[in-house]
Amino acid sequence: MQIKMEKLNSLDGYLNVNKEPGMTSHDVVFKARKILKTKKIGHTGTLDPNAQGVLVLCVGKATKMVEYITDHDKVYEAEVILGLATDSCDLSGTIIDKSEKQIDGISFETMLPQFTGDIYQQPPIYSAIRVNGKKLYHYARNGETVEIPKRAVHIAEIRLLNFDEEAQKARIMVNCSKGTYIRSLCRDIGAALGTLGCMGQLIRHQVGSFTLTDALTLTEIEQCLSEEASKSLLYPLEYSLDRYRKVSATDQGRRFLLNGNKLFQWNIQESLDDFYPGETLRLYDGNQLIGMGRYVTNDEGNYIKPTKLL
Repeated sequence: MQIKMEKLNSLDGYLNVNKEPGMTSHDVVFKARKILKTKKIGHTGTLDPNAQGVLVLCVGKATKMVEYITDHDKVYEAEVILGLATDSCDLSGTIIDKSEKQIDGISFETMLPQFTGDIYQQPPIYSAIRVNGKKLYHYARNGETVEIPKRAVHIAEIRLLNFDEEAQKARIMVNCSKGTYIRSLCRDIGAALGTLGCMGQLIRHQVGSFTLTDALTLTEIEQCLSEEASKSLLYPLEYSLDRYRKVSATDQGRRFLLNGNKLFQWNIQESLDDFYPGETLRLYDGNQLIGMGRYVTNDEGNYIKPTKLL
């Protein structure tokens, strides 16, 4: 890996795993706990069992940072299979319809821009989103019908990598916000072309600053540990948090920060005027990340409220 990393003895940080097909995200967490000999591990967003690629695990104190890593944009490489619809919107489900309509590569590529920007998606019935307090896949497994509300997501870019006209399959690269369902995107692309669509292979190339190039399989991680690698496999706690601006406590404010108290202007080095209401910020004591906070403006005045301390 091309980054500066901490020694493994702290067991606090992020583990960039290349999840292999056939494993659930829970399987990866379970095995990582055994490899690292620690129970305090959580993942930052489920990756479908048949998918592969980047799955970021939070270890030790980093488990408190899950929501901030989950919030990152993601990059996927997906196979779109035209003329086929399944109940899960991918090849793991039951085929519910077919279409013989033929699509050409030019038509496919010309249509893609309509799915960029802010769009609304209807998640697949086989997903973990809760509706009326119950996960959607429970409705599907019980044969129950439920109205699935659409959700707003943002797709920054979709690029066509290749199109096989004979097989009616395409490969696309998608840069998108959290909460985007690539299975739904493949289904909706088919509908926009006047045919059907579902997802084939899926590879997650990136989560924030974590890339597939630097990711290791569980086997590779175990091998590195057995060889007593001099560098840690864990990325430091502040890695990939550059999107959040930094706030440093003054000597006077240090005690307030460490106790989780509100930070007013006289307790921080930066000017509160530089922040916008509701902004999420990184909180530091010197060079050490202490946690995350939010800039608040109300009747009490302007201050930073620590929301998550490590």
